[in-house]
Amino acid sequence: MEESGIVVSSSSTLVYTFTFVVFGLCMLWEMFAPRRADSAGVAWRWSNNFSLGLVNWYLSAVANTLLVLWVAAWTDRREFGILQMLGWGPVAGFLILLASTQLLGYWVHVAFHRVPWLWPIHAVHHSDTQVDVSTSYRHHPLEPLLTLPISAPLVFLLGVSLEAAAAYRLFAVLATVFSHSNVRIPEAIERRLRWLVLTPDFHRVHHSSEPRFTNSNYGSLVPWFDYLFGSARHWDYAEHERRELGLEYLREPADSRFDNLLVQPLSVVGETARGEREKA
Repeated sequence: MEESGIVVSSSSTLVYTFTFVVFGLCMLWEMFAPRRADSAGVAWRWSNNFSLGLVNWYLSAVANTLLVLWVAAWTDRREFGILQMLGWGPVAGFLILLASTQLLGYWVHVAFHRVPWLWPIHAVHHSDTQVDVSTSYRHHPLEPLLTLPISAPLVFLLGVSLEAAAAYRLFAVLATVFSHSNVRIPEAIERRLRWLVLTPDFHRVHHSSEPRFTNSNYGSLVPWFDYLFGSARHWDYAEHERRELGLEYLREPADSRFDNLLVQPLSVVGETARGEREKA
C-alpha cells in the first residue's frame, strides 16, 4: 500500500510539473506568434482568471489527478477491470480511456449549455472577452465539483493501468491549455490538425459571442465527437482575428473581477430571464 502511495505521488508530481511547463511554453508561443492582437486590460484578465484558477487547482487539478491515479493504482494491484482481464497494455488503455471520457464529456458539455441551471455555472468560462492560456483556468468552482466524477469511475470499470491513467492526465493538461492558447498555426497545418486534435482555432469558435457558434464545437480534448454528431463549426482563417468572443452580456471589466466571477452565475440567471421576457 505504501509503495502504491509513493508511485501515485510521483505520478501526480509529474502531472503538476508538466502543467507548469506546458503553460510556460504556450505563454511564450502567445508572446512571439499571437493569433489575435493583445487587448487592453490583459493584466486585469490574467490576475482574475488565475485567482479563480488557483481555487480550481485544488478542486480539479489536484483532486481529479490524485483520484484518477489512485483508482488506477488500485486496479493495477488487484488486476481489476475489463482491460486487466483482457491483458491489454497501457497504449490501448490510454486510447480507450480517452475515447470513453470524451464521449461522456461531450454530452456533459452539451448539458452545461442546454440545462438551465447548469449554463449559469459554465457561463463564467464563456464570459471571458478574450481567449488565451489564462482562460483554461477560468471556471466557476462548482463546475469542477460537478464534473469530478467522470474519469475515476471509467478508470475503475475499465481497469486502466497507472501508466495509461498518468498519460491521459498529461494529455488532458496539454490539450486543455493548448486549445485555449492565443497562438498562430499556419493555415495549411491547422486545417489538417483540427481533424485529430482540438486546435485553438477550432475551440475559439466555441467561445464566440454568437449563440449559434457558442453551441457548437463541444469537444474538450479532441474534436472527434463534434464531427461524429454534426456539431463542428469552422470560421475562415482570417475571421479569427476579428470575431467577437465572450458573451453578449457581462462584457465590462468589472464583470471579470474575482469576487464578481464567484457570484456571476446569479447575474447570468438574471440576464437569461431578461432575454426571455424580451422575446415574449
